[in-house]
Amino acid sequence: MSQAALREADGGRWRLSGVLDFASVPVVWPDLQRALSGQRSLTLTLDGVERSNSAGLVLLVEAIDAARTAGCALELADIPDELLDLARMSNCVDLLGAGDAVS
Repeated sequence: MSQAALREADGGRWRLSGVLDFASVPVVWPDLQRALSGQRSLTLTLDGVERSNSAGLVLLVEAIDAARTAGCALELADIPDELLDLARMSNCVDLLGAGDAVS
């Protein structure tokens, strides 16, 4: 398992990868805040996330809130099933914009 990392993939698209847990989320959060600042829109691709717990879910919810506050349209793409399951159990799938992805 690898450490969480945020990397710019191409214009307006960023890729989050590694393990999102209580240790890694505080490390990657400042990078995500910087990526969101000054953007009108941003796509965050999550296909590189290997594992996540509730801290990863909180990271995404906070990112959505920070983007909204900054006037940035944030789209989450390729949300792993593990995170979708957590979101469903927490009744916050709609917050992630993934309502159709989970039945």
